[in-house]
Amino acid sequence: MTNTLPKISIVTPSYNQGRFIERTITSVIEQNYPNLEYIVMDGGSTDGTVDLLRKYQRHLDFWTSAPDAGQADAISQGFARASGDILAWLNSDDFYESGVLQQVAELFGQWPDVDVISGRCRLWYGDQRDRMMGPSPLRSFEDFLKIKSNLLSGRSIIQPEAFFRRRAFDKAGGLHRELHYCFDQCLWMDMAKSGCKFESVDRHWANLRMHESQKTWDQFGGSVELARVAWNQLRENWGRLANPVEIADDIFSVLEQLAVREQKVSASLRDSTSYRLGRMLTKRKFW
Repeated sequence: MTNTLPKISIVTPSYNQGRFIERTITSVIEQNYPNLEYIVMDGGSTDGTVDLLRKYQRHLDFWTSAPDAGQADAISQGFARASGDILAWLNSDDFYESGVLQQVAELFGQWPDVDVISGRCRLWYGDQRDRMMGPSPLRSFEDFLKIKSNLLSGRSIIQPEAFFRRRAFDKAGGLHRELHYCFDQCLWMDMAKSGCKFESVDRHWANLRMHESQKTWDQFGGSVELARVAWNQLRENWGRLANPVEIADDIFSVLEQLAVREQKVSASLRDSTSYRLGRMLTKRKFW
């Protein structure tokens, strides 16, 4: 049976997520997928993560705990070690639903020309705020560049729900390690730009844990980086797009919204007692 199923390589990047990572690990190994390669790249955690990795090391094909240059770098190092035909990464605070890898393998077998398959992801708070996102409708390079109409409006690939062929990852040139927030969205852009084919299915595959210590909570920083990435992609590929002006307007509308938000934050700070007190203290001479 193993020989007829494609090898799926999962990489988990980790750094001081000891309170969450055990559920992440068990959600992978309890898939009971017979041709799984599981790699954990920890950035030198000091919170008990390493003890958990030792606990599960017989289920891991490789793990390490050493400083890295960030999340994208850790994932890239993991994929460099991976030998699977299908790749994915699962962050150390997220988790899969059961039976996902078998479904993924079957779908890639049915669609040999498809490069990226995504399911549905639940934004998981663990309470009444939980929200299930719909299947991604994005297919073309232009779709991924329209960040206001699509990516920032709930019409996107939520990273834990996505699986892709090794050939697509290599064709796209891998992850941009210099990015902090949106290297996943940049990867989809690069894949679409290089001609990769996307599909999605109406199946709950993954859960994105929502908590205040994750990067996702910094919506302003993530939106700024995403707008910069989309604009650079648009500028570099202006001549190949059917309607680049429409895409530019979409990107600029995001920048305008961000500028308005920053003005409101600035005005609020100026009106605050702490700000006025701070100004008074900086002007007053005490010695």
